Formats: sequence, C-alpha cells, structure tokens
Amino acid sequence: MAGSKEIKSRIKSVQSTHQITKAMEVVSTTKFKKFSEKVLKSRDYSESIHGIMRNISAGIKAEKHPLFDGRDSVKKIGIIVMTSDRGLCGSFNSMTLKKLKEVEENNKDKQISVIVIGKKGKEYCSKRNYDIKAEYTQIVPEAIYDKAKEISENIVEYYYSEIFDEVYLIYNKFISALRSDLLVKKIIPIERVETNKNMSYIFEPDAEAVLSDLLPKYINIELYQAMLENTASEHSARKNAMKSANDNAEEMMKELNLQYNRERQAAITQEITEIVGGAPALK
Repeated sequence: MAGSKEIKSRIKSVQSTHQITKAMEVVSTTKFKKFSEKVLKSRDYSESIHGIMRNISAGIKAEKHPLFDGRDSVKKIGIIVMTSDRGLCGSFNSMTLKKLKEVEENNKDKQISVIVIGKKGKEYCSKRNYDIKAEYTQIVPEAIYDKAKEISENIVEYYYSEIFDEVYLIYNKFISALRSDLLVKKIIPIERVETNKNMSYIFEPDAEAVLSDLLPKYINIELYQAMLENTASEHSARKNAMKSANDNAEEMMKELNLQYNRERQAAITQEITEIVGGAPALK
C-alpha cells in the first residue's frame, strides 16, 4: 500500500493538473461561445447563397459550365481535410483522420491529393507520405475568410488545370455544445439542384460570364462556412474534454484524500498503540 508521503505527492500532482485543465476549459468555453455565435450568424448568409444557387441552377438546365458539369472520367481527387493545431480535444482529430483514410480506401483506383488545414492533419499526412498540395496551420480568427478565399481560388485553378477531377471536403459541422457531425462533402463539381419549377433568367452580360464569377465565390463561401463550423466544433470538443478531465481529477482527489486520511489515521492509531504498549515498561 502506498505511504502517506507518496499519496500526498500524488494529490499535489493531480491538483496541478486540475488547475491546468480548468484554465483550458475556461479558455475553450470563451472561444467556443465566440465561434458558435459566428457560425450561427454566418449560416444565414450561407443559406441565402445556397438559395440563389438553387434558383439559378433551376433556370439554366441547358447551360454548360465546367464547375457544374464535371468530367466524364474521374482519376484525380483532391481532399481538403480540416483538423486542429492543438490536441486535448478528445477524438475530434482522430475521427477526422480516420474518415480521410476511409475515403482513400474507397478510391484506391484514383490518385489522392490533400490540402491540409491544421497542424494535426499536417503531421498525420506527412508521416504517411500523402501528396500534400498545400498546408495551412496557425490560422488566426481574423484570417479565416482570407485563407478560405485563397484555398477556394487554388482548388478552382487546380480543377481547371486538371490537377483535380473532383474536390471533397472533410470537416465537422457544428450542431450544439455537445454534438458535431463529421461530414464528407463534394464541393467540385457543384451539384445541380433538380426542380420541377419552370424558371428563366436574363443574364448580363451572359450566363457564362455570370457563372464564371458566381461559382468560385459560392465555393469560397462553402469553404469559409466549413472552416467556421469546424473551429466551433473543435472548441466545443476541447471544452467537453477538459470538463471531463476536471471531473475525473476532482473524483481522483476525493479518493486520494480519503486514502491519505486512512493512512494517517492508521499511523496515529499505531503510534498510540505503541505508546500504550510501552507504558508498563516505564514503571
């Protein structure tokens, strides 16, 4: 059985860890609130863009565009995989990287390339010799939109240059403080929305010019929204992981304090017994 000094040392160690995880929980909670508000506000704009795309795609069924129609043969797939820069967020990163492996397994006959967002994804893909086209780490909140714009412009250029035949996005969609959904979403080519409505539009200067300007912007908004969703999900996962760690630390401290008190009481009882037992020898 561990001695009282060893137990006391373990209590101090757990207390120190508890202080760190408690501080991290507070920080993650603050960041989570900030990004969850951003996600919800941005969704209205993102859904409005989706509505515009639905209406336009319904009105230009006969109009052709590379970002709409795709290619007859798909041989090269680009995957944008979103992870975090730091750990301590439960299974957030491991599940995302497991999904990347699953997508790769399902497309063994195709050439897979990745664009990695987050240090954890970068480390994973580098160790496994993935074809990394670009990597983005330590993105500050103020730079998310600019980075999303840069990535979206790059993947459109990769598509036009036939470096990619399709582009997929792996990210966590924020649902609530306790839940996020891991999604695999195809963003190039853009899916046409089928509808029975007869809609027609007059385009100025022409449909091709409008689509060439609108579709890359639509992809930009899709990517920006996904980055916000993933970041909010990350902070939610870390907040929950740190809360769980705090609860476990508090429970462990209770058990260690109880064990320490038992050891201390046993030592006191033994000392009293020795004193009582040695009293007759002093007479």
